[in-house]
Amino acid sequence: MAKLTINGKTVEAPDGAPLVEVIKQNGFYVSNLCYIDKLPPYAGCRTCLVEIEGARGLQLSCTTTVRDDMVVNTVTDDVKQARQYVLSVIDANHSDRCLTCHRRVKCMPGDICLRDDSVTHRCLTCSKNYRCELQTTNDLLDMGKDSVEPWAGEERTYYEAAPPEPDRGNPFFEFDPQMCIICTRCVRACDDLRHTGAVTLAGRGFSTAIAFGAGGAIDESNCDFCGSCIDVCPTATLMERPNKWLARTEDWVSTVCNSCSVGCTISVGHRDGKPVIVKPDSLNPFSDDQICVRGRFHYDAVKQSDRLAQHLVRSGDNLQPTTWEEALDYSVEQLAAVHAAHGAKAIAFLGSPIATNEENYLVQRIAREVVGTPHIDFSAGPVNRAVAQATAAAFGTETLPGDLTDIPERAKTILVVADDLEESHNVAALRIKDAIDPRKLPLREPGRLIVITARRGELCDFAEPYGGVWLQPTPGQEAGVLGALASLLADDAEIASAASEAGLDPAVVSAADAGSTGVDGAALEHAAAILREAAAAADEAFALVFAPKSTGVAGVAESAKAAANVALLVSGTAATRSFFVLPTEANVNGALDMGVSPDGDGKDVNGILEAALGGEVKALVVAGDNPIMHLPGRARVQEALAKLDILVVVDQLLGETAQQAHVVIADAPTYGKDGTFANADRRVQRLRAAQAHPGDAKPAWETLSALGTRLAASLGNAVAFAYEEAADVTEEITRTVPGYEKFQFHGYFGWGKGRAVDESAAGQIALQPVAVDAPAPNGEGEVALLTGRTLYTSLEGATLRLADADKLHREDGVLVNQLDAVALGISAGDNVVLQDGAAELSLKATLTADVPQGAVFVSSYYDGGAVGALLPAENGSTAVPRVKLVKQQA
Repeated sequence: MAKLTINGKTVEAPDGAPLVEVIKQNGFYVSNLCYIDKLPPYAGCRTCLVEIEGARGLQLSCTTTVRDDMVVNTVTDDVKQARQYVLSVIDANHSDRCLTCHRRVKCMPGDICLRDDSVTHRCLTCSKNYRCELQTTNDLLDMGKDSVEPWAGEERTYYEAAPPEPDRGNPFFEFDPQMCIICTRCVRACDDLRHTGAVTLAGRGFSTAIAFGAGGAIDESNCDFCGSCIDVCPTATLMERPNKWLARTEDWVSTVCNSCSVGCTISVGHRDGKPVIVKPDSLNPFSDDQICVRGRFHYDAVKQSDRLAQHLVRSGDNLQPTTWEEALDYSVEQLAAVHAAHGAKAIAFLGSPIATNEENYLVQRIAREVVGTPHIDFSAGPVNRAVAQATAAAFGTETLPGDLTDIPERAKTILVVADDLEESHNVAALRIKDAIDPRKLPLREPGRLIVITARRGELCDFAEPYGGVWLQPTPGQEAGVLGALASLLADDAEIASAASEAGLDPAVVSAADAGSTGVDGAALEHAAAILREAAAAADEAFALVFAPKSTGVAGVAESAKAAANVALLVSGTAATRSFFVLPTEANVNGALDMGVSPDGDGKDVNGILEAALGGEVKALVVAGDNPIMHLPGRARVQEALAKLDILVVVDQLLGETAQQAHVVIADAPTYGKDGTFANADRRVQRLRAAQAHPGDAKPAWETLSALGTRLAASLGNAVAFAYEEAADVTEEITRTVPGYEKFQFHGYFGWGKGRAVDESAAGQIALQPVAVDAPAPNGEGEVALLTGRTLYTSLEGATLRLADADKLHREDGVLVNQLDAVALGISAGDNVVLQDGAAELSLKATLTADVPQGAVFVSSYYDGGAVGALLPAENGSTAVPRVKLVKQQA
């Protein structure tokens, strides 16, 4: 550490740290219009000038690094004047008349500028007024008070030149080039923070300008609308389009994104009870200062008027409004009648992977303690439990101590097994890019990446250029490829010897081979060679990231076993810190930790539906789940729900499951709740309410507490639900759920960082045999049907089957391989039909090389999960379903 003096105050900072960051971190103001923390300096704006004792002239604090005994002054007259004159040059090419006016705050939007009658754009009429960094810099440097105008008397051209056309052609961003000061922050954020390169400098000299892609519209470039460029833009050049005029918020609330299991922490700005802007919050050290398009813009995918604001009860074929009390009373009456006539096992409960821990905890309490049924699950339960069971069998525990922050900080070899991690877990893919891209790693060598996926994603582009490899198996053969890799590793004498010493039996995997996986033998050997080097390094710098598919339990289970085998062979006993599972939804780990899983002879969600079809299960309570949308075999799910005597749904939206219910109790929006989540690496994260509840809607914990109290009284059970707020449920969780002891709702300050993991819990490690069905050949006109989570389609919008669930309309069709399209006479934009027996789905075709030949891809959220009609119910097979692809006749 170095000791230095800033404006007479002695401070400590790491030797070699950027001076500009040290100045800001210690509470001193320094203007820095082009600097981005944590990135190399650009030194373009020159506004961060400071005086350093012993240095010749003024120095740029962004290019200066800290050293011991440095004496820095940021407030001398010379420093201020130099900054003013530098800033005046920037102002000269901007709408400056308000910026340099001492009476700006006294003007009204309709007033005529008294300083310059050619003014066409003013701070008062700018959507970024009072949240503009350039405006703040002018104020703090007294540009209006001191009347710094070195061009005074010269002919002005800024307001008289025709401004370039703004780009407002997409639903997320607005790009107004006339506001740009060419600080290039957006260029560097897109390139260095996001590894995307969608923003660039175009032209040269006086014609230099910011451009997207090849100079066209934003949505025609490779921009993924993460909004990182908006975060760093110091002016109104780049703005969030939704609510931009309302984004002067009343307050900011720190909460958690519910779009995936990474659990990015976010700050929600709200006004009049409505979220109006979202920015990243660094509480989660893994996501840090980044989020994706879902976290930033999906908060307003559904209007408040489209949310459930009334409780409903069925009358004939219609759902009619009712009061909360009446909805609860009717639910209790019907559930008690089923319990009396058919017993506890005739009632089942579904929690939800996007419900809070508190809500899921209450679901299982009602099921077990009040009703006495073992039938408890959620739609994503079977897939994620299969992964958890494979993990526990491999490592002795499913709660592994590995921390996701280890991936960008220390991983040198990374193996990713996912459908398309960029789309399903966007920020996780970003952190893997951080570990691979040499520009991000000045202090160590970049890593090498192996990607196993049948469908090309952006992460594949980061494998081969940096010495890694993309292994593209035949759809459904991911486990086979992993098995072949494990076999090659087990054949290595040193790895086999180390495995035996760790108590592993290499013979378990040595019989596997590539078989019909579809992967080139040379590519497979290249991947094995990379993994052998990682095993020989013995520095624990290996990471295996496994993101399971949302359907196909048997295939997911075998892939998880095979992935764990590879991790064990590479890392041995250290594999517990090298194996990372990214569950399919935001709070899967929390739901499982709270006990939303069947007991003993209890049935999982598929068994519950089968029992409903057979008349064994008569009643179902669904809290936040939507099995019609999320489960395969859509028609079977609908038929099973229709046979129930009573279906009670607690939800925020009137989705298709709620539409079939006998009682619908309106839940508060996710961003209107208090509670907790447990993300992929089991960080327990705090949700805080930032949104008003529509109409009569109540948080689900309150409804479930009341339901439990009334049902217990009706059944004669002495079970108490004495909760006055969500915090009371959290406190009970800390007393009853292992691993959650420290997460008191009040007084705990580790939210987003603390993890529900017992690092001493790992038990006996073991390799597991893997079985994979050989791929069946496609029949005439048949293709393998792939599906999964995509980046742009909103879960809430899809639940209501909104036309704009995907506002960019990039995912509302079927991806068809170009060679297949040629063979079938299909052109881009043609209507095609996917058929499986009587079930069919009509979509527009998008031609691409991203899906393998002989396969098509449909987003699992498209049209409210419509692809589920083509997916068979879980049947124990690892094979990928096949459908007919037919061009629709005009």
